[in-house]
Amino acid sequence: MVDHSGKNKYMAEYTEKIDRAKVLVLSNCEGVTVEEMNLLRKNIRNVGDETRVVKNTLVSRIMKNHKHEAVCKHLSGMTLLTFGYSDPVAPVKVLFDFADKTKAFKFKCGLLGDKVLSVSDLEKLSKLPSREIILSQMLSVMQGPMRNFVSVVQGPIRKLAYALQAIKDKKASSEPQAA
Repeated sequence: MVDHSGKNKYMAEYTEKIDRAKVLVLSNCEGVTVEEMNLLRKNIRNVGDETRVVKNTLVSRIMKNHKHEAVCKHLSGMTLLTFGYSDPVAPVKVLFDFADKTKAFKFKCGLLGDKVLSVSDLEKLSKLPSREIILSQMLSVMQGPMRNFVSVVQGPIRKLAYALQAIKDKKASSEPQAA
């Protein structure tokens, strides 16, 4: 009897990770040293994501179940699968920084939602601003009209204050001075 519980557990674990991930990146890590891989894993964890060397045949089954057959042709050799859970840009930036320093590291493809990404698509994604920068830019854009509104509302009040001050100054200068 063949025990399939290990495979089923593996497939269930990775199915959950793939379902939860906003972005997946498949890379070839053949020739990357253990120290380099440990550094990459640490950098990926620092942005709240995860990376794992996967079993191609089982991940291929999961991808077929998810209707992502196009990814299966990239599942050969040593495959490193990176899961981006919160910000789809952050792990891709970390991977491209790593690839610049480690020439043995090569990209295979990516998956953003249901869209399969080529290596050039991944590179474009890596050049986008991070989620925090986009949010701060959006907040700044949203604050602009509010600042303008406050300035417009304060205008008449400011003019009234200037007018009252001018009247006060005029009265003060026109009153006879006490000896």
